[in-house]
Amino acid sequence: MMMRFSSWMRFVSVLTICSALILSGCSGGDDSSPAGNGNTAKPSAGNGNGNGGSKPAPAVAMHVAEIIKTEDGFQTVKPYALGDPRAVKGGAITTYVLEFPQNLRRMGKESNTWLNYTIADLCYQGLLTLDPNTLEFIPMLASEWKVSEDKQTFTFKINPDAKWSDGKPVVAADIVASWKIRMDETLLAPSNILTYGKLDEPVAKSKDVVEVHAKERNWRNFLYFSTMSILPAHQIGNITGGDYLKEFNYKLTAVTGPYILNEEDVDKGKSVTLTRRDDFWAKDQKWNTGLYNFNKIRFLVVKDHELAYEKVVKGELDYFFIRKAEWWAKTLPEVEAVKNNWLIPQKVFNSAPNGVSGYALNMRNPPLDDLRVRKALQLLFDRKTLIEKLAYNEYTPMNSFYAGGPYENPDNEKLGYDPGRAKELLAEAGWKDTGPDGVLLKDGKRMSLNMLWYSALSEKYLTSFQESCKSVGIEIKLERTQPETLWKSLMERKFEIATMGWGALVFPNPETALESSLADKENTNNLSGFKSERCDELFKKYDVAFSQDERIAIIQEVDKIITAEHTFVLHWYQPCQRVLYWNKFGMPAYGFHKVLEWEDAFATWWVDPDKRAALGKARKNKTALPAVPRELHFWEKQEQGAVAQVSNK
Repeated sequence: MMMRFSSWMRFVSVLTICSALILSGCSGGDDSSPAGNGNTAKPSAGNGNGNGGSKPAPAVAMHVAEIIKTEDGFQTVKPYALGDPRAVKGGAITTYVLEFPQNLRRMGKESNTWLNYTIADLCYQGLLTLDPNTLEFIPMLASEWKVSEDKQTFTFKINPDAKWSDGKPVVAADIVASWKIRMDETLLAPSNILTYGKLDEPVAKSKDVVEVHAKERNWRNFLYFSTMSILPAHQIGNITGGDYLKEFNYKLTAVTGPYILNEEDVDKGKSVTLTRRDDFWAKDQKWNTGLYNFNKIRFLVVKDHELAYEKVVKGELDYFFIRKAEWWAKTLPEVEAVKNNWLIPQKVFNSAPNGVSGYALNMRNPPLDDLRVRKALQLLFDRKTLIEKLAYNEYTPMNSFYAGGPYENPDNEKLGYDPGRAKELLAEAGWKDTGPDGVLLKDGKRMSLNMLWYSALSEKYLTSFQESCKSVGIEIKLERTQPETLWKSLMERKFEIATMGWGALVFPNPETALESSLADKENTNNLSGFKSERCDELFKKYDVAFSQDERIAIIQEVDKIITAEHTFVLHWYQPCQRVLYWNKFGMPAYGFHKVLEWEDAFATWWVDPDKRAALGKARKNKTALPAVPRELHFWEKQEQGAVAQVSNK
C-alpha cells in the first residue's frame, strides 16, 4: 500500500485520466517515505531495444485537439489514438504491494492509497479526461460538452454507447448520484465536500444530459467535475456514504472502464487481480487504440521491498519500481539476467511532477507546535552526506513542496546540515537543560519524539537521523509498523513524526492539504495541522486565476509559506523514474506519457509475442539479447526540438 496520489491523480486530486493511465506518484527513492513503488523508467520502441515489437515504431505526434463545434453550442474533439497501434492484446503483468489493503473502495475513509487509486483508475471513468501529453480535455463517458460564457454552468451529453459492466446504460442520474454520495458526511471524506461543495447539485436535464452550476467562478470546477469518476446510480443512488463504506469495502460497483475486479480475484492477504473486459463499451474507440492490452494485471502481496526485489530478479515478478539507489548503481549491474539483457533496468525522463517526501510533523501538540523545534529537525537531517554515501548521488535535496517544477519558489531557504544552529534554535525554544541521560528538558519534560516508519529500506536513513538528533539531546524512538496501520494513524492524527510521501499534481490543488478548515478534521490530507490565513486568501485567488502565469505566482507564494513552516523534514527527489522489467514487453516510443509515471505501463505496454519468445529462447540457451538503452530521454528531445523550431522561425 502506498500512501500517495496516483499518477493520473497528478492532474487533479480526483482525476481519472484515460481511465487507467493514471496511477501512483513518486517523490523520492530508497524508501524515504511510505509512499508507493515510486519513480519509473521510460523505454523507446523498436530496433531490438526491448521497447517495441518487430514492427517499426510509429511517429509520435503531439496532437493538438481539433475542436468540433455543434449548432447547439456543444463541442467535442476529433478522436486520435492515445496508445501505440502496434500493441497486441493478451498476457499479464505482475507487480506487488506491501500489504493487503484495508479496503478496495473508490472513495471514502482510508481509501487514499496507491492500490485503491490504481484499481479505480483502471475500472472507472469520468465524463471527460485529459490528454496525458497535451493536457487538453477529450471525451470519455460524455461525447459532447458545453461551458457557459460566465464559466459557471457546465452541460454534458452522455455517449449513448456508454454502458456499465452489468449491461445497464450510463445515464445522467449516475452523475447526480456520484456527486451526492461524495457530499455525504457519512462517507468520512471532508476533502470531497470541500472540493465538490463549490458546485450546486447536478441536474439531470434528460436521460442523457446532465448540467451542473458552480456557486462561484473557479477554473478547477470544470476540471474536477468533468473528471470525477462516475459510479452507478442503480447501486449507490439510494444508500448513504456509510452504507457504501460497508457494502463496497472489498468489492466494486458495476464499472465502465476497461478492467473489472471480480470478487473471486480478491484473494485476501495474498493478491488482487484485475481482468480486462471483452465487453468494455469503448474498446473500439480510436482514443483507446493501443491501450489496455494486458488480459490480467496482478498485484501480489510481498511484505518487504527487498524480498520483492529478489522476486523480480528471479522472474516471479515482471515489473518493478526501483526504490533503492544501491540496486540501480551497484547490485543490478552484477545480476546475470541484467548482463544478458533479459532483465532491463531503465531510467525514464519526462515531465511528471515531483511529490513531497520526508518526515511529516504533527504540529498540533508540543513540542512540534514550535517552529524552532521543527526547523531544528530539518537542520539535523544530513541530506548531502546521505545522498553521497548511501544513495550514490541519485537524488537532489528537496527545498520545496513543488520541487523541480515551475511552482517551486526559487527564494525558499535552502537548509543544509547544521547541528550547531539546531541546538541554538532548541535553546531559544526553551530546551536548554539536559537530563542525566543526555536528553533535553523543558519544564521537566524530556525532548522525546516517536517516529512511525515501515520499510527496511529506509532504516539506515532513519538511524542516521536518530543519531544526529541524539547528538543535540533529542530522543527519537523508532516505531516500525505496517503501511496501512501507519496511514490509519496519520488519518486519525495519532502520530508525532511519520515517514510520508505524496505524489504531485500537474495542476496543484493545495487547499485539500493545506486549508485551515481541514487542520483539525480527521481523514483529510492536512496531516500536520497547518493553518494560515494568508494561504487561505491565496487559495481563493487561485480559484479564479484563469491565467497560468498568475497561478504559478500564487502557488510559489504558498510554497514559500508552507516550506518556511517546516511541516515536513524534507528529503529529496529524482528527476526521472527508474523501473526494472523482464524483456518481453512492447511499449510506445516514449515509454510513458509525458506527465505520467511508472504505472502508465499498465495501460500502454503489452506482451510482445516475438520478444517473449526471444526471451524464452535466450534464457534456455543462456545467450544475451540485444542491448537496451539504460536511459530514455524522449520527451526532453521533443522539447529541445520544439525550442529549435521556434528559434529557427
